[in-house]
Amino acid sequence: MNNFNVLSCLTAVVLLSGCASVKPSVIEGKNKSSVGVLYHAAPAEFNDGNVYSDSVLREVTPVHSATGMGLAVLSAALGNLTTASFDKDTYKGNLIKTLKNPTLDYFAPKANQALRVWLDSQGAGYAYQQPLNVGYSTWSLIYKNLNRSDSLYELKYKVFFYKKPEKGSIFSSLIKQACSPAPVEANLADWRNDHYAKVKVETQRLMDQCLQQFEQQLPILLKK
Repeated sequence: MNNFNVLSCLTAVVLLSGCASVKPSVIEGKNKSSVGVLYHAAPAEFNDGNVYSDSVLREVTPVHSATGMGLAVLSAALGNLTTASFDKDTYKGNLIKTLKNPTLDYFAPKANQALRVWLDSQGAGYAYQQPLNVGYSTWSLIYKNLNRSDSLYELKYKVFFYKKPEKGSIFSSLIKQACSPAPVEANLADWRNDHYAKVKVETQRLMDQCLQQFEQQLPILLKK
């Protein structure tokens, strides 16, 4: 989780061109340093099984495995049924549309504050030319054991941080970091109780772990 992965030049060009039409929010330090930040769904290319990121909570039960309802959305749509298509982590499951992925509402404001603090101490008045990207990926409740009626469910959260090197060209590779804390386990009734209250609380704890990792990686992501 702590090792940076360098993406291919071609992939970097495609991903950056996809964000080119979206204007980043500009975070400024007291010393006039600044950096643009984009918060959005991580590209499918980043995700296991090449599936879409979770914009709402995704709940996967053993029923989805038994009926075939769980096939990964992207793989099934393209007719490309690989082994990943039968991985429960990539199943479509039930989309809890009343629960929006909280990355934008909870993670983003705290990450912006961490950026301001870092710019105040390390920015030295520099205005970054390349935006920093934060892409949410997985937000799901997935059964742990297929053959047990009392199976625990794992709450999973994943987010990516990535940026093109400041002195790179349009063909430069991206530097990408994934934060995926250890899942939290509970039975489904507990997760669903009181309008998924436990999901909301535990997800914030998972995001807090990713915020710590985000802060630790800023010297690398914001290298001039």
